Amino acid sequence: MTELRLLPSAVVVWMAVAVVLVSRTTPAGIVPVAAGVLFAVAVRAPGQGLLIAGCGAAAVVTSRVRVAVAEGHPLNSVARATVEGRVVAAPASVGDGVRLLRLRVDGYPADLPVFVRDPDAAVGTAGSVVRVTADVGPGNRPGVGTLVLDAHSITRLREPEGMERLAGHVRAALVDATSRWLDPDSAGLVRGMVLGDTGGQSEEQRRLYLDTGLSHLSAVSGSNVAIVTTAVFLLARALGLGPRVQVAGAVVSLLGFVSLVGTEPSVLRAAATGMVGLVAVVASTRAEPVYALCLAVIVLLCWRSDLAVEYGFALSVAATAGIVALHPLFHRPLAATGWPAVVIRAVSVAIAADVVTMPIIAVMAGRVSLVSVAANVLAAPAVAPVTVLGLVAAVLAVVPGIGEDLAGLPLILIVPCARWITGVARLLASLPLSTVPVADGWLGVAWVILGCCWIVWAVCAGRVRILVGVAVAAAVLGALSGPHPTAYPPAPGWRDPGLWHDGARETVTTRPRAPDPR
Repeated sequence: MTELRLLPSAVVVWMAVAVVLVSRTTPAGIVPVAAGVLFAVAVRAPGQGLLIAGCGAAAVVTSRVRVAVAEGHPLNSVARATVEGRVVAAPASVGDGVRLLRLRVDGYPADLPVFVRDPDAAVGTAGSVVRVTADVGPGNRPGVGTLVLDAHSITRLREPEGMERLAGHVRAALVDATSRWLDPDSAGLVRGMVLGDTGGQSEEQRRLYLDTGLSHLSAVSGSNVAIVTTAVFLLARALGLGPRVQVAGAVVSLLGFVSLVGTEPSVLRAAATGMVGLVAVVASTRAEPVYALCLAVIVLLCWRSDLAVEYGFALSVAATAGIVALHPLFHRPLAATGWPAVVIRAVSVAIAADVVTMPIIAVMAGRVSLVSVAANVLAAPAVAPVTVLGLVAAVLAVVPGIGEDLAGLPLILIVPCARWITGVARLLASLPLSTVPVADGWLGVAWVILGCCWIVWAVCAGRVRILVGVAVAAAVLGALSGPHPTAYPPAPGWRDPGLWHDGARETVTTRPRAPDPR
């Protein structure tokens, strides 16, 4: 059980940081740390108690200091302000022509969300320095900083420099190449999987991916990072290079990929969980991934406290933990079905990730997808080719003069795979009961958890055929009961989503602008 030695500390750190961000007080954050230490002492594990106390204290101190700095920032005392900051990532569309820009402002310990309503505003790219004049108001979600800016004007002061400038050049070259060689749907998907840029995806396309559980593919996620690093690792091994060179190559590719897609929290989370996948490939054991995941959680939460209250972080950690813990349990019962080994592996991974993330999605969205396992299994063969060939196209696209032409070959090869993923999403989203609403409140979430437990029992007990039969019967009954919409509104009482980013929902505050005093 040594692979679980960091699990109690990771759980306590997460709880402590989340409590500090919600309560804005230090004593409240100490409670879960103290409870963890007392439990360790009660079960005669003093070493665990010391580890929990050390990690928990570090988490409480770092998060509370950040909260105090955010609360003491001058922006809290004004209704309108002009700030200068560096753009963290490419602006994201949140609907109705509104774009969300994240700024890193000196003296403010969190990314500052800025809503831009002017479609013609030059918001800049990742690494740009801009000046924003905006209304200042409170947001409606917990975090280190709770302020939201509603922009009136934006002025670009300085272009990206250094690595950010190079990464921006690569991103722009790939955008131009995909616009030339690919259809709009395929271009939007490729940019999302390679660059983390979902701005090229239509509202319909984003909704399809959300309703079928494929939103983690339409933007950078841990699976994309794992594919990149693993491909480099295996290439180095095929060339006969030593283990140290293989690991060094994987690390370099990881750093390069993170530089390309940006360093916003969702990308950092994807990089950390992607490294867990790399550890699993290298070690071929269940122990190392668990330890690596817990270590990543502790380090990231102490570094970026906001991750403790982000749905995307919870989804990534839960999916990775589910795959590591449940995939081996599901593999043997599924093997008894006589299905091909590659299908068994894909199905077991999809079910493991789905059952542990479904309750989080129920809380987050007020509805769950019933076709996500099938969608992920069907889309799985096309994911790696799109990611790897997309990165090859990005590298070729920056060659002076002929880059766009050189990128055409890998992009043409991508077309069938990209259309396959989009086609799977469109087909399954059109099925009756592909997405169902969850009852309002925690009772609905409890029913989802009960359903997930039943799925786990059915698979582990070898009742796979019964499980498939129930799913087919539900689909038939849904079809016979009449047409159903493919997208349901949130159940009453749930917040309406303003932004979905990499599968994570963030609610946004829509406020009328203050009258212009001029």
